[in-house]
Amino acid sequence: MPTLLAIDTCSTKCKVALLQQGSVSFREGNELQKAAQHVLVLIDNLLAEAGLVYNQLDALAVVTGPGSFTGVRIGVAIAQGLSLSSSTPVVPISSLAILASAASQKFDGDLFLSCIKARENEVYFGVYQRTGDDVILVGSEQVNAAGAISSEELAGERLRIFIGIGDGWIYREQLEKSLSLELAHCVNDNFTSMEDFCRLAAARFRKGDVVNEEQVLPNYVKEQMDYS
Repeated sequence: MPTLLAIDTCSTKCKVALLQQGSVSFREGNELQKAAQHVLVLIDNLLAEAGLVYNQLDALAVVTGPGSFTGVRIGVAIAQGLSLSSSTPVVPISSLAILASAASQKFDGDLFLSCIKARENEVYFGVYQRTGDDVILVGSEQVNAAGAISSEELAGERLRIFIGIGDGWIYREQLEKSLSLELAHCVNDNFTSMEDFCRLAAARFRKGDVVNEEQVLPNYVKEQMDYS
């Protein structure tokens, strides 16, 4: 099991976690939308309590979005800086993938449909398939109005078990109609734990899905959207 530091500045409160010897410890900011001020302090405190320094980490993991543009930029910038200074590889992970991975631990299903609210009555959407202890993106992530979300990869699928996860499923009727499918289960919230995040990051680290600091990029999905 790797020793891994996970960083999430895309949530309402910034969160950091340390996976060490199979156990996860984490810290969370106390104020809303204060990731830039809190996250490095949280990281330093977490590592100090564990008796670790940065170059003892096997990897960093960061949520790269989609989500708040400000939160995405903060997390990516911090991961880039820490990776550069400590020569530690990074595991970049989509917020939609973490949702799918969390759902895959709770439900038996074939495909996990992550959907979270965006601005302007749109949603972020991605289809993931469970593969061992990982979830693999089917097609591409997208952002659009709920009634305009589509997936060629799901066209004609009738015998699969579809699991919906995320607060974007408040538009369930529009989404099911647009995708021509019915969900077997639907969890209409964005709750995931730092254990979910660390578990997925560790699985991808073991597969070698790591990048250097120059390759850690924001996952905006639709870059022209003006989030701040």
